[in-house]
This record gives sequence, C-alpha cells and structure tokens, in this order.
Amino acid sequence: MVRYLLLIFLFIAMQISPALAAEMGPTIRVGLVANQFSAELSSGGQINVVSDSGEKVTLKAGNHFVSVKKGLLQIDNIIIGGNHASFFAVDAKAPLNVNRKHYRGAITAALNSDRKTLNVINALPLEEYLYGVVAKEIIPLWPDEAIKAQAVASRSFALFKIKSSNYMGYDVRANEMGQVYGGILAEHANTNRIIDETRGVVALYGGKPIEAFFHSCSGGYTESSENVWGNAVPYLKAVKDYDEDAPNFSWEKIYTRDQLQKQLEQAGYKLGTLDSIRISYRKPAPMQASDRGISGRVKEITFNGTKSVTIEGTKLRSILQLNSTLFDIYVGLNRPDYIEVPILNQFGMEIGKKKIPIKLNNNDKDNYTGNMGPVRLLTSVVGEKIFITGNGWGHGLGMSQWGARGMALAAPKQEKDYYKKILQHYYTGTEIKKIY
Repeated sequence: MVRYLLLIFLFIAMQISPALAAEMGPTIRVGLVANQFSAELSSGGQINVVSDSGEKVTLKAGNHFVSVKKGLLQIDNIIIGGNHASFFAVDAKAPLNVNRKHYRGAITAALNSDRKTLNVINALPLEEYLYGVVAKEIIPLWPDEAIKAQAVASRSFALFKIKSSNYMGYDVRANEMGQVYGGILAEHANTNRIIDETRGVVALYGGKPIEAFFHSCSGGYTESSENVWGNAVPYLKAVKDYDEDAPNFSWEKIYTRDQLQKQLEQAGYKLGTLDSIRISYRKPAPMQASDRGISGRVKEITFNGTKSVTIEGTKLRSILQLNSTLFDIYVGLNRPDYIEVPILNQFGMEIGKKKIPIKLNNNDKDNYTGNMGPVRLLTSVVGEKIFITGNGWGHGLGMSQWGARGMALAAPKQEKDYYKKILQHYYTGTEIKKIY
C-alpha cells in the first residue's frame, strides 16, 4: 500500500515543477466518499484505470460506477484486482468528475477492510485543496484581512489533520466538521488570490500547527474548549467577539410543553409530564456558573417531570436543532412585540395601519410561573409557551468568521498584515509564521 501511495504522490508531483511543488505544500488526502457501496465517476473523454495489482482498463467517455462485489473492486461490470484503483482523464480538456464534481489532483478508489464498502480519495497539494475550501467557508467579497485570517485558519486546521489523522487512507473528509471542501466549482478568483498571498503561513502553538476551529458567529463572546468538549486546549480560550452584524447574532425558538416533551422523548428521554426546567440565568460574559461556560453557553440543563434528566448543552442543541448553546429559557405567554392600530381619514375610513412597539423585558415573559432561582416552572395557564432565546451560530470555539469581518472592517487602513492580529485574538498565545 505504501508503494502504491508513493506512486500517486509521484503523479501529482509530475504535474508541477519541483520548486512550485515545494511551495504548494504537502500532499493532503481528502475522503470524497467514505464507507459507501459505490460512487459515480464521469468524464467527457476516456478514463484510464490502474489498480495496485497492475491491471489497466480504459473506460469510454460518459458515466461509470465504481463499487464492491464479492469483496472486490468493480468498475461497471468489470472486476478490478487489488485493493486500490486510480483514475486518470486521458484528455485534460475533459476532466474526471466524482459524483458530478470536479477536483484537482489524483483520484483513487480504495477497498475498505470490511471488503464491502469503499472510499474515494482525492490527493492533491495543500494549497490547491484550500482553493476549494476557503470560498466555501467565507464570503469571497469580504475584507481581505478577514479572508486572509480564514485562509491561515483553514491551512492550520488541514496541517494539524495531516499530522494527526485517525482516518484509514485519508487525512480529512470533504465535509470535515468546520471545514467543507467543494473542489474546483467552489473556487473563487478573489479567495484564490488571497490564499496565494498567504501561502505557507500557519498558526502555531509550541511550534506545531494548531487545530484551528472556527465558526460563523459566537453571539458576542467565544468559549473555552473545556466548556464545550470537555478538554482544555491552551489556544482555544473564551474572548470577546465583534460579530454584531451577523444575521444569526440573535435567534429564538418557541415550544409548547407538549412539543418540547415530544422532542425529548423522541431522543430517548422519558420524563412523564414536564413540570420544570432547571438552568441558571444567563448573565453578560464573562460569567461563572457550574452549568454554563464563560460566555454563558449551556454546559448542562435539567428537565424535571415524573423523572428528571440532565442533558449536556451540545446534546440538547442537536436534539432541538438550536443555532448554538448560548441561550436562556423563559416560560410565559406568547405576547406580541407590537400592537397594530388603524389609521382613519376624516370620513372614518381605514387608510392604513400603524405598529406601536411594546417594550418587554425577560420578567414579562415568565411572570406567570412563579420562578424560584434557576427553576422555570410550567403551569396550566392557557397559551403558556417555552421561549428559548439565544445568540450565535456554531460551537463558539476559535475564530468567529463574522467577528473576523468586524475586526477587519475596524482595522487601521495603514496597518499591514492585520489578519495576524485577528488570528492571535481568537487563538490565544499562537505564533503566525510562514513555514514553507
């Protein structure tokens, strides 16, 4: 297998000059298809197939399917010997597509150890991989310094994965958590330009590339890793965010008692009749509470009924499909934000309406429940609802993309390489350095 992978890397290196190959970074192996029974390959021209057993097949132009049959790789109805098969477009003007998407670099199908499923792997230089990542992760027309910060974060994340991947046969998935890879169709000229400008620049901690997690927006304050995933990472600490312009900076979900009960029951939590919810009130960050993180993100929450269950904040976020774990809960009546009054002309005819806002505070929402400290009591008041009001989108760790935009917009115009300050704000104690 090692000899076979070396041949793949040699093929990639032959496509560019040795000097440029060094500048394009190490080879990264991306799992385009993982643990599946089949994948579609297509091209407008012929496709050459070479297996690690030495077998060679030429496929006609069009669509083809690679799959597993009786423990062997199969292309359409042709059985291919060996555990791996590489695919090459004969005509450069008719590129090879995987599941109707085009990718740079080499494409390989690999039989898994269960001999029932396969992986399809795209091996290519790291910098070319970033072309298909950064434009998917950030708006290409944002300020350059924000895009530079994203490029360095994505590069650092990828290098960390190359050095520490637990996957068999590849380093990252195409839909890696927090890092989506879309291939050539996802690329944008502006993000490609900025990737080239920051080529080889990485965020380091202790001299090693960091696992540079990022998210859309934090809701005003990021979080420390130990309060989200349980393990303390020195460069993933809670800091103030500058993401007020984010479209998901604030959000709300509203449930009846029955709706919330049903959601929890479907997730396996049998409560009986829900009668109260226990969670400390959220306060401005930084805050201290055993059930919340520094930003106010929920670490755990207790639902009481015939039985009581305590659920981790990240688990509840998944169950209820919440934007983040930065939220509070109130119980009360669904009161309108405004009243609408008619506008009449001199003849008494309605010619329009005017909305008059009603100013509410949090206590207005829950004053029917007789709350005691952190307990939200549910009653039988007609129209009672459970309000989940929150901020931010994502796990809240590392760099906030909308926060990076906010910092970039506020940066002094004469200051060069401001993206480094953005990165060092969100990744505590890191060094930003060009390593190739």
